Formats: sequence, structure tokens, C-alpha cells
Amino acid sequence: MTADLTIVEPSGWFSVQLRYAYLSGEHETVTLVEDRVILLEGPDEEAALGRAVELAPDYEDDYETEGGESGAIRFEGIVAIKELDDPPGHGTEVWHEFMSPDPSRSEIDDEGEPLPPVYPEEMAFPRARDD
Repeated sequence: MTADLTIVEPSGWFSVQLRYAYLSGEHETVTLVEDRVILLEGPDEEAALGRAVELAPDYEDDYETEGGESGAIRFEGIVAIKELDDPPGHGTEVWHEFMSPDPSRSEIDDEGEPLPPVYPEEMAFPRARDD
């Protein structure tokens, strides 16, 4: 009996989740945290991470709050990276995450870690119910 070997061709595309902090005031208090997902092309994950670090400062900026206080958007780091199954095009999935609907149960991911709870709990655009 021979084992079936599945060969997966890399897509060469990665989605990278970048985290930014919105700082304001004299003590640069973090007032907001924003995650952004960008698409990057690269031969492997290491190259995509390098490109993400190079591009991340492009999203940094200075701003003024409604109260006239100076603020800054600063890159904090990379939250996660995932390779796309297919090159991007209309309808291409760029991000997915498995979450536990009941954190008291012990669902485990592929690395043996518990799944995170559903976040956020409420969706901005929930599916219409078929009542």
C-alpha cells in the first residue's frame, strides 16, 4: 500500500495582520488600538514578514484629536501572518480564524493550543435570520 502524498503549491501571497497604537497627550497614552491586514507577495513567510516590517511605517501618521491635542499612530508589531491558498482575486479568502463558541469547552487547534473565544461577540453586519 502506498501513501498518498498531497503536494501543495505555495500561492506566493500572504496576509499580514499589523497592529497600530493611537497615542495622544504628553504621556503618549494609548487611546485606540487598530489591526490592519495587508496583502504581500513573496517567495516564503520570512520574505513576506520582511516586506511587512518595511511597509508598516507607511501607515504611521500624526493627528490632532477633537480636543486639539497632538496624537500619533505608531506601528506596534505583527500580530499574525497567513499564506493565502490562492493568489488574490475577486472573492479570494485572505483571513480566517477558528474560535470557540464556548470557552469552557476544550477545543484545541492544530498546534495543541486552546481556541480563543469568539471576538467580537456581536457582528457589525449579522446574517438575516430565516424566521
